Amino acid sequence: MSAKIKEAEEAIERAEKSLKTSLLKWKPDFDSAANEYQKAATAYKSCKDFEKAVNCCLQAAKCYQQNRQNFSAAKAYEQAGLIAGKDMEKWNDASSFFEKSCQLFREHGVADTAALTYDRGAKMLEPVNPEKAAEFYRKAVETTLLECRTFQAADYASKAVRVYLKLQRLKDALEMLEKQMECMKEADDQRSLSRLTVHLVLVHLARDDYVAASRGFRDNQSCVEEEELNTLSTLLDGVDKGDAEKTISALDHPFIKNLDLEYTKIARDLKLKYKNLRNSAKDSGDEDYEKGAFL
Repeated sequence: MSAKIKEAEEAIERAEKSLKTSLLKWKPDFDSAANEYQKAATAYKSCKDFEKAVNCCLQAAKCYQQNRQNFSAAKAYEQAGLIAGKDMEKWNDASSFFEKSCQLFREHGVADTAALTYDRGAKMLEPVNPEKAAEFYRKAVETTLLECRTFQAADYASKAVRVYLKLQRLKDALEMLEKQMECMKEADDQRSLSRLTVHLVLVHLARDDYVAASRGFRDNQSCVEEEELNTLSTLLDGVDKGDAEKTISALDHPFIKNLDLEYTKIARDLKLKYKNLRNSAKDSGDEDYEKGAFL
């Protein structure tokens, strides 16, 4: 038996002893038991017995909850989530433990810590369960807004948008993008709003919704910088008139090519769509091709 396993088992024995009652000890000592279970979890983790480490974390969390120490219980659940995910790849268990952790942080009144925990959980889950990661980012937004921390909420919303775009869930991406814009409006960050308006227009166009794209541009036009204003005007005019050359030219603008990867991909797909339509019109000898009215 390794020294660490012996250390863990001795800690569990002390924890169980702390929970026992007798004629002279009417109440279990939940605080001491929780601390011993935490020691056991650390020892089991160091010798890579991850299942026992998780179980000890959960026992510690229950003891802390019995003592109404929600913050400590939340940390124990978070530790269980990290081990279950990173070390055991039990992603469903990890998600569940993180949810319990964040709920307890919120009940304890530390919404900012809950949001950070959602963020940590989302980063861990994103490669294997992007849907759950996006949900965690969304919850981080909601939680952070309780503290009126608009810039932090906007950052979490941006992460949710990125994941939703990868999943091709454009409606959800738009919802989070609009939430991000609301945060930037409240913070009066005009530069960010200008760039986000470009994002908004591109996502609406990816959904083939010119009307919504035009409305989004019009509603935020006052905060759009000159270069972006001209490019978006050209883009929307090209789409409206079915002018492939004008549309492609706008999508080829350097600042669109320098957007974040998810948006440059949307622009690339839109450009390919209009190139195909232009080529089809050429091949068919459409009389209206020269006028651009073939869409």
